Amino acid sequence: MTPKRDRRTIERELARGLTTLRNSDWTERTVYLADVGQRKHGEAAAGKGRGLKIGHDHKLARHIEDKIKKERWSPDAIIGHIEAESLPFETKICTKTLYNYIGGGIFAGISNKDLWVKKDSKKRDYRKIRTVALNDKSGKSIAERLKEADERTECGHWEIDLVIGKQGTKSVILTLVERKTRKALYALVKNKTQKEVAAAIRRLRRRVKGDFSAVFKTITADNGSEFLNSEAIRKAAKCEEGYYAHPYSSWERGSNENGNRILRRFVPEGTDIGKLTERELQRIEDWVNNYPRKILAYQTAAQMAS
Repeated sequence: MTPKRDRRTIERELARGLTTLRNSDWTERTVYLADVGQRKHGEAAAGKGRGLKIGHDHKLARHIEDKIKKERWSPDAIIGHIEAESLPFETKICTKTLYNYIGGGIFAGISNKDLWVKKDSKKRDYRKIRTVALNDKSGKSIAERLKEADERTECGHWEIDLVIGKQGTKSVILTLVERKTRKALYALVKNKTQKEVAAAIRRLRRRVKGDFSAVFKTITADNGSEFLNSEAIRKAAKCEEGYYAHPYSSWERGSNENGNRILRRFVPEGTDIGKLTERELQRIEDWVNNYPRKILAYQTAAQMAS
């Protein structure tokens, strides 16, 4: 008489593709059925999930870890740059897959904490555009700006802004961003006076090589009091014209706004800018100008400006 088998024994047999058949004399025998075994194997493999696409491409893994940890690149910049430069890796993954790997803890050395803050998906509540309020009659409205500047069809058209520091301190960073190439120029400024702003522009102009009339053609500013001396700005930059955006319309200087957001990764709000050195700021500027940008087809501003 065949001994009675318990439930666990039966489950183990089924998992191995075994099944029990009854003989004519009511005794039982255990046999292996190939189709059952194959089905169980497939179910077990599916339960483990798909293999990692990055597989054993350790070179790609190190490249990703170095770019995020050491050079502070975003996942999208890494993948875009690999494709744009046709870098030789065994494996090809997309940005979404890389984000999933990082979020899933696949990389031992990096996590979501090492990534840029994700963009807020909420739409901006734009205010109605007001007519430009110019205290300086020599300045022109952005509505009069050259077509070449609006459409970014030629170099030499810049946007200007100030990045402020810790509350109660006076030092700021003057930022100039070229509209076509997105090249950035930074300068430390003692305070937000028109005099200091003009002096900072002159220092930046002396740093730039080439024909000034080609490098600086126009400059577009907001209506902050520090920029309302259009003539002084034009003389400092030796440019042809200065324009003013409409009040409450920061998107009209989108290149500057986006550039400042990148700068804030290194100079977060609350930073005492007066403690920054020229060398430190130059290092940040170099990083920004050598960072692959999606809007530039993953080229850098330095590449676009060369």
